[in-house]
This record gives sequence, C-alpha cells and structure tokens, in this order.
Amino acid sequence: MVDAVIIGGGPAGVSAGTVLQRKGYKTCIIDTRIFPREKLCAGVLTVKSIKMLHHIYKDLNFGNMDMRDIHKIELLYNSKIIGKYTVDNAYRVINRTELDNELLKYYRKVGGMVYDGQKNYKIIYDKSVIVLSDSTRIPYRVLIGADGINSQVRSYVGHSWKASVLCFEKFIPNLSDEDTIKIDFSGILGGYSWRIPGKDRIGVGLGEFYIRGMKKKPARYKRYFESQGVMDINSIKGAFVSYGNFVRKPIKDNVLLVGDAAGLIDAMTGEGIYFAIESGRQASLTIIDHLERSIPLTTYINRIGKIHKKMREQSVYNKFLYAPVFQWISLGFIRKNPEFVQSVLDNAVSTYYTGYTKEMRGNKKF
Repeated sequence: MVDAVIIGGGPAGVSAGTVLQRKGYKTCIIDTRIFPREKLCAGVLTVKSIKMLHHIYKDLNFGNMDMRDIHKIELLYNSKIIGKYTVDNAYRVINRTELDNELLKYYRKVGGMVYDGQKNYKIIYDKSVIVLSDSTRIPYRVLIGADGINSQVRSYVGHSWKASVLCFEKFIPNLSDEDTIKIDFSGILGGYSWRIPGKDRIGVGLGEFYIRGMKKKPARYKRYFESQGVMDINSIKGAFVSYGNFVRKPIKDNVLLVGDAAGLIDAMTGEGIYFAIESGRQASLTIIDHLERSIPLTTYINRIGKIHKKMREQSVYNKFLYAPVFQWISLGFIRKNPEFVQSVLDNAVSTYYTGYTKEMRGNKKF
C-alpha cells in the first residue's frame, strides 16, 4: 500500500510526490516512457517557477544543468520589431529533458519509487489499485493524474479534452550566441512563432489555433522553419495544447488532476511549468490534510482557485491578442504603450503575480 500513486513523471507529478515524500508519506510515480526522455518544450522558466522549484527541491543545483538567463525580449510583426524590452528578472531557458530528469533524481533521493517504461499499466479505480506491466499490483489511498495533455486519468474524472492550439518546435545550434527571445505574431492564425535561445541551442517553433476540420498549411509551416534555418523539415515535432480549457472540477472520488492533465496552461503565453509545479504542490498539501485530519479531498478545488481565476482572466485577454478581428487593435496598443508591456513582463510573467488586470487598470491609455 502506498499513500499516493502518481501517473506521470513531469514537474507536476514529481513536485507532488517530492512534497509528500518529504513529509514522510510513501509514494510512487508511474510513467509510460523511460527517463531521461525527450520533452517538446521551449524550456522557459519564469522567476516564480524558479522560486517554486527552490522551495520544493531544497538543495537542487541548477548550476549542473544546461541553462541560460535571458533579459532581452523582442515582439515582432512581419519580422519588424514592434517592441523591445529588458526585464530585471531574467527568464531562465533550460533543457526540459535534463530538468525533468534531475527533478526525478531528486524525488528518488528522498525515497520516491519510480516505475518508468510502463506502457501497459492498468488502473482499477473502484478498488484503488494499479497493475503494472509485469502484473505487480500496487494498492493506493489517493491517485494523482499528472499524465499531461493526453491524460488518460482525466477521462475518469469526466472531462472531455479539446485541442485548441497546434504547436511545432525544433532545436538548432546557437552558433552566433543569440541572447534575445523573439516573438512574432504574423503569419500565424491566433498564435505566434518564437525563437528562444538557450546555452548551446535555439528553440524555434510556432503555435496556432486549431479548429477541427481546418485544413493544415504544411507549405506555410515549411517556409517558416526554413526561414529560421531548419532544413530538415521531417525532423520537426508537434503536439496539441489546450488553452483555456481547464478542468473546473479536477477531482473525482480519490483521484486528483494536476498540471497539463488539468488543463493548467497560460492562455496568453502558453507557459505551463509554474502552474504544473504549484498545482502539484497544492494537491500534495490537500492529500496531507486529508490523511492527517480527514479534510475532504474536494478542498483541492479551493486550493487552486487562484490558478483557475487566472485561467479565466487570461482566456479573455487571449481573444483580444490572438483573434484576427482584434489583433490589429492589440498590436497597435502594444506599439503605443511600451510601458504597459514592460509592466506585464516584469510583473505578470516574471514574478509571483500572474494576472494582467492590474496592469490594464493602471494604464490610463487603455
């Protein structure tokens, strides 16, 4: 018997497991893939994510990881700069494959058990038992679904997932020591393209709204990646992401959802690492309260209420920034109000404060 079985070895699941292990509870993580595994992600950590990582992983040494701190950001349209900014709180660009593996090592160090490569595991929800690929049975008291965008656990909770954004990304060598994050809003339907430099490589990619039945534009995607120096088009990888389609009630019985499995992705930027870590932490604290004081697991909904509030707020602003009918107005506002964008970058993205309403209300020109 374990106190918690966690499906998924990404930041959400590992953070939940690490908090529980440090409090003396017995947990295990189950993942279909073998670690270290490749992860499609630009790998940008905001200050709030870094602080949260240090809070949970007390002596984690970032110095051993492939990373780079970036202070400069450019916003573009049709390859023309519409805004240049410098932030005091740097964005830390890391290799997600490396980060996730280091976090999993830390989880093992505090006593957590890891069963990776479990492609044929089975969850028997009504008996609170998970059966591994080799038929080993593990009874559990609580189950955490941290199995990402394509979560199988989410189907048990009863939430249907809808893809809203289609993303592609490729890493190329950083031969000229680029040091600026570049975001371009042109040529993408309801999204943006990015060029994010790391220590030794640059992540280039794009994300645009996905409408079921909409014809894909492979020629347009091909032109974009070729313009970024990517010639091997077949090596580009893609994934679906769901913006704004978060799970309002991420719990059923003794099963909780965290991170991407709960749809916790910033609808403005697409960033999900902070919400993954924080939701994992809140899930673990909910479980501790439940096991120690018999407080209902449903209090998890209240614990992540602030995250849900941000999800709703960001979904509104997402439409103004990315919907074609509003985008010209939004981009014009960005050009004329650099101090507003600077405020958003410094406060809404780079610190614990994650909303945009305060900046909107404080800008007299809005």
